Amino acid sequence: MINIEDIQVKWQSLNKIDGKIKSLMIDGKCVPDLFIGLNPEFKRCLILKLPAEFIADFQSSVKQNLALELFPESKWIVLTLLDEQFNDLFDDLIFSIYNKISNIADPSLYVSDFLQTYYKWSEFFQDNNSTLLSDEDIQGLFGELLVLNEMVRANSATEINNILNNWKGPYDARHDFIGDEKNIEVKTKVVSSIYIKISSEYQLQPDAGKELELHVVSIIQNSATGFTLKDLVLLIKSYVTSKLGDYTIILTTLSQKGLTARNLSDYDHLKFMPVSIQGFYVTNSAFPRLIRSELPDAINTVNYKLNLTELKNFIIFENPLQWK
Repeated sequence: MINIEDIQVKWQSLNKIDGKIKSLMIDGKCVPDLFIGLNPEFKRCLILKLPAEFIADFQSSVKQNLALELFPESKWIVLTLLDEQFNDLFDDLIFSIYNKISNIADPSLYVSDFLQTYYKWSEFFQDNNSTLLSDEDIQGLFGELLVLNEMVRANSATEINNILNNWKGPYDARHDFIGDEKNIEVKTKVVSSIYIKISSEYQLQPDAGKELELHVVSIIQNSATGFTLKDLVLLIKSYVTSKLGDYTIILTTLSQKGLTARNLSDYDHLKFMPVSIQGFYVTNSAFPRLIRSELPDAINTVNYKLNLTELKNFIIFENPLQWK
């Protein structure tokens, strides 16, 4: 089975081929005839060669930075990248299509999966002119992604998509991770601080029938040897794709904050060094908190700070982070 690095090597080999038509079979194990290529304008393409007797029935499609075209006479379906700034994301799309169709022999099935994957991914190739997030927002997202990274690393391939779907922080949900039996609220702080900020009476309010944990991520800001938000997203992507998870779940979640594979680098000036994650059991009735169910109706929009040194009795784990 190929990986994304194999696809990148293929492009380098393709650039060295002489002649008008430039294409290479993606690998010898793929059941459908799938190629990468360069069109006459040297734009990158993914080409699916259909059997001579198969009749494809779909409309060609042109998106903002992608084009999908059917050539009935040659029996080619050609997916073309129109903007080379999306080269890396196009490789991710190719990898996703390959994983979907590589073992399928029925043309009607693999063409359907090819088209569905194209339409699913096409939204991530849009230009985005959203307002830049604040440094505080990026730090908070970095902490959530560190927690997500630890979950992805620790769990089997069969659980990956469920874990990715549980991440709800960018949707401004009540809790940052929402599972069937347990929710998690994530707070990110500098390593020297003993306080975290709770910004509403709902953040530490457990849902009925569920456990609630508070995960506190400690980081060093502006570390010369630290890591950017993009570094962390790419690391998680490598784990997700190696376990054949659906990377578009992360892209969709990030898009809720106006983040795309293309504009993550806008925040490269912010670097963080992960230090540790502490977990606290919030469902314990003795845990100090101000929550909606225990406040008078007249009190709303509560903000307060928790002193972590007073929460030692509620610690359920403390893990150092040695991310490289």
